[in-house]
This record gives sequence, structure tokens and C-alpha cells, in this order.
Amino acid sequence: MKAAVMKDRRKMVIEETPAPKAGPGEVVLKMKYVGICGSDLHLYTTGLVPPDTIMGHECAGIVAEVGDGVEGWKIGDRVGIHGGLYCGKCFWCRRGQTNLCREVGGIGLGDMPGGYAEYLKVFPSMLLPVPEKMRLRDVALLDPFSTAFHAVRLSGFQIADTVLIMGAGPIGLCALQQLKLAGAKVVCVTERVEARARAAKAFGADLVLDPTDDVSGKLADLTDGVGVDFVFECVGIPDTTQEAFNLVRRAGKVVLVGVCMDLATVHPVLWVINEISMQATIGFVREDLLSSMKQIEKGVLRTDGLVTETISIEQLPDAFERLLSPNNEIKVLVEFAD
Repeated sequence: MKAAVMKDRRKMVIEETPAPKAGPGEVVLKMKYVGICGSDLHLYTTGLVPPDTIMGHECAGIVAEVGDGVEGWKIGDRVGIHGGLYCGKCFWCRRGQTNLCREVGGIGLGDMPGGYAEYLKVFPSMLLPVPEKMRLRDVALLDPFSTAFHAVRLSGFQIADTVLIMGAGPIGLCALQQLKLAGAKVVCVTERVEARARAAKAFGADLVLDPTDDVSGKLADLTDGVGVDFVFECVGIPDTTQEAFNLVRRAGKVVLVGVCMDLATVHPVLWVINEISMQATIGFVREDLLSSMKQIEKGVLRTDGLVTETISIEQLPDAFERLLSPNNEIKVLVEFAD
């Protein structure tokens, strides 16, 4: 089978590799769609995955082989994937916080091969049944919608709150839809890439600003001088992480959604004298995935306009390089031929 294999930092090659076989308690899937995730880009640029890793965890496919002892799944079933690995027994797993398990891992991270390949082997517990009327293409978007759903759920957001979203990449745009659906009074978005700024407006943002504008002043005008109740930081770089605490109102909350891999400096006095709260979030749990799937199935979340390009697996290495400095791209999906 064809697979995109990491050889070194920023070196991905397409290789012919042996297709996986389903052992006892395992299922093999034929991949149909896999999304390129921001976390994959982090791993690509930092080289944090072992050599010969096959990345990719935003997967949608069809069951191709069922191992001995597997019940409830058959060849031809359409499935999504919750690609996380966790022990199920620890303090956090017992509380439903499986994303915080100390043994957390997942497909495409070096623990198990991921979905940037024509076939993928998983455990049945990872599979999500896809509703009959739901497109597999949309199933591959569950991860960003579920990450946004998880962040909004943990934030303490309430109806009629005002929000700034920093960054209109896939996560930011999904958070925008989740917040509007949840009853936000005003949602403002900052974004420097023109195509992403247009998408934010199309998805319902009340105000879209370039980060170099007088964002603080315009937020004050929009909120009678008070400022926004929440800032959702969805970029994951030091500058925006720092700026988030300058833009939220007094006694407001900053929600860190973007994964910042570098040191960011925030003076604690800002938190103290302004009584600012902070909520960090990482990933999601299975219940977030199922909730997002229901929202997409019902049509209350829009997926059209989020995907700007569909590519073949052979085009994947070039797409990774382009996405390091996005121009018109928002979400890119790999589509596999029948």
C-alpha cells in the first residue's frame, strides 16, 4: 500500500509499505478521507515523532477486515475514529478525562501507524459508527469540531457572552460556529490571512479584524467600553498567547486552545489586578466527538467552506510545506481512490 512516511524533520516521503492485517481483536480500515491537522504540522516541523512514523489521525474509512473476536463491526461499515489511546483505569480516565491519561497516546503519533496510508489497523473501541446520511468527507472534520466543542464546554461560556477568537484556522472557525450555536451575543475574530478572514465572516463572525488593527479599541467600541467576556486563543504562538490576556475584559477568561510549542511570557500582575481567569484545553474525549457528529448530522454546523482543497496521498508532502505558511488554504483533506 502507499503511505506517507516521516523520515526526519520536514522530510516526508511516499513509500510502498506492507498493508496491515487484522489480528485477534483488531480491525483494518480502507481509508477514504484524512484531514491534515495542526498538530501534525507541529510534529512535522519539530521532528518529535520517531523515524518511519505514519502520521494522520483525522480519519474516515470503511471496514475492510475484521479480526477474530471482534463483534459489532462488519466489512463495509462506514466509520470514523477516536484515535486516542488511554488506560481506562487511572484517576483521569475514571473521571471521563481520557485526554489527560498519563498513558495517553494515539494513532499517527508513533504509538500506532496513522491514516496517511491506504489502510489503517485500529482497535474496535476506537471506531465510531457513521449515520447513514452523513458524508464520510464530513466525518474527517470531526476532530476540529470536537476540539472546539471541548474548549467551549470547558470554558464556562454562557448565552449572550461576548467573545474574541484569535485565529480563523480550522479550529478557530469551528469554535466560531460552536459559539454562535451556543448563543454568543457577539463573536469577533482576528485573522491576518485574507481567505480565512473571509471564511470567518461567512461563518457568522460579527466583526473580523486584522491583528495589526487597533483590536483593543474596536472591541471596546463593540462592548460599550467593557471588553469581551472571553478570548479563545486558537493560533498557538507566543505573541497571540500574550496578547490574549491584554484583550480580555477585567474578570474575563482566556481559553487557550492553540498548542504553543514555545515559551510565552505573561506577567502575573495582569491576572491578579484584573482578576483574569485562564482555561487551557487539549483535544477532546469520545463524548465530544459524538456530540459534534450529531450536530453535523442535523445540519446545525456547516462543513462546506471549511475544506479548501482535496488532494491525493502523493501530494501530501508538498501540502505540508505549503501549510506552514498558509495562503488560501483552510482545511486540506487527503482523499483515497476507491
